[in-house]
Amino acid sequence: MGQTARTAHRWRTREAVIVIAGVAAVIAVVLGVLAVTVVPPVLANLSAEAVETDTAVQIAEGGAATVTVPAGWVVRRADFGDDTLRLSSPDAEMTISLVESEAGLEEAFAAATDASGAVTERLASGLDARHVFADDHFTAAVGSGSGSVVVRAEAAPGAELGRYHAALALILDGVRVDGSDLPAPAPGSGAHG
Repeated sequence: MGQTARTAHRWRTREAVIVIAGVAAVIAVVLGVLAVTVVPPVLANLSAEAVETDTAVQIAEGGAATVTVPAGWVVRRADFGDDTLRLSSPDAEMTISLVESEAGLEEAFAAATDASGAVTERLASGLDARHVFADDHFTAAVGSGSGSVVVRAEAAPGAELGRYHAALALILDGVRVDGSDLPAPAPGSGAHG
């Protein structure tokens, strides 16, 4: 093999290495984008569960607050230490996020929104709810003197949150801040189930 042939062979080898490195870089970028955009929703959906009957669900792991989730709704817990409980309507057009708070009703509501026009009312459960519709979002705090649950709701793009007033009222009235809806602990477990 002459000098020219060896030089040409080295250039072809270098070109092949450059092409392979470029293709590998493109594949790495595509996999990175998929990992950031596709994986988190898939992981969140792995913990999703549709309830078959009205079910009391603990809002925060180890907390006292519960919410009665109507049959057909999807319950999803946030991962990575987030104590947010997410509910989706049976038609998947509305999502509700619930977070337990140690703050009282007014303090929790003020921390959740600065929207004006809020209304406070007594629910059938005996708890108070302070709530407001603002900018296609619903924000509420349900509770008593100490301890509350912050509730946020929003409709899917193209859906109207106003269609869900009855469902929101049902969810708000199903909130308990004292653990009274938790199932009794199993004998010897020392914890709520």
